[in-house]
Amino acid sequence: MRTPKDELLLEAMDHVLSARTLATVEALARLYRMLDVERVAEDENYAVFATALSRRLEGPTGALHPYRASDVDGGAPQIDLFRKLMKHLPLASAADAVANTLLAGFLRGHAEATLLDVGIGQGRQECNLLRALAAAGALPRHLTVVGVDPSGDSLCEARQALMAVAREVGLSLGFEAVESPVEDVAPATWARWRGVRRPLVVNAAFALHHVAEGASREGEARDRVLGRIASLEPVGVVLCEPNVDHHRAPARERLANAWHHFSRVFQLLDTLEVPGDERRAMKRFFGREVDDIVGTVNEAERCERHETATSWWERLERAGFTPGGGVEVVRPPGMHPAVGLRAEGGTVGITFRDDVLVAVLAAVPKEGA
Repeated sequence: MRTPKDELLLEAMDHVLSARTLATVEALARLYRMLDVERVAEDENYAVFATALSRRLEGPTGALHPYRASDVDGGAPQIDLFRKLMKHLPLASAADAVANTLLAGFLRGHAEATLLDVGIGQGRQECNLLRALAAAGALPRHLTVVGVDPSGDSLCEARQALMAVAREVGLSLGFEAVESPVEDVAPATWARWRGVRRPLVVNAAFALHHVAEGASREGEARDRVLGRIASLEPVGVVLCEPNVDHHRAPARERLANAWHHFSRVFQLLDTLEVPGDERRAMKRFFGREVDDIVGTVNEAERCERHETATSWWERLERAGFTPGGGVEVVRPPGMHPAVGLRAEGGTVGITFRDDVLVAVLAAVPKEGA
């Protein structure tokens, strides 16, 4: 059931899409007058979306990637906010734990192996994976980690962190850093990766929705990336992605999708026993994503192009993958009581109030592919 605040938000979107600037301003002003962000937690969520809509009034401005947002808004760097998120948000920690359980299943029992990690960041998830494998007595004797990330600084941090954990658990570890968006990795590099130590396992956590929009004779960029991953013949691929359509949905539908998704995320944040400044920092992280999803006028400039698990499975199947088995028994210990798991067809959904907000997908090559 829509509230008067919902109606004003949608009215403002209709006006801004129809270039009715004055009507947009009036609708947003009426909405702002109804908000009490200091006392009503939900009103802070409306303010995030109203701010994003107001930015559409500025027209094309050369949108900035959310991870560089602090360059212009004076706030904390997005990567620092992301670290707070991973520390406190149960959706993120549960997705990590589920993904690592699946990755461990692909890696255990081998003398040597290679992990290709797309969007490795500072290697936090991978450090947890090594410790989990060590605790289970399932470490390979040698593991090569190939980290792909656009940030050279992050790759340096990942190398240092992983090497430190390798020494801690007694693992022989090799690390290759590739400073590039995955869609721009050179064909020669993909060809070289066909010769890595086997088995090869691929991990992509909250990374593939950043793959740049665009199509060529080889197909859409995301399909090309998954096709190239398939050409490496991995034994398994694990993806973590928000379960919502912010990719192909038209602007008004995208607003509705974003409102439903992020409202649930904000509601979860409001249940956490964390300091107020930490909660505001996490909302600021998602607020920048909302700015990108809702407030960006030039479609080619949008970065946060999330897709549903169903859409990702369509892409994976086109690339030659099929759902992996065993996801029904994935139950990592220590999960926050506010979130749940829903497993079927190669997907483990991380739920809050019965909505799947994050999907973890486990894929294996199709027989004969």
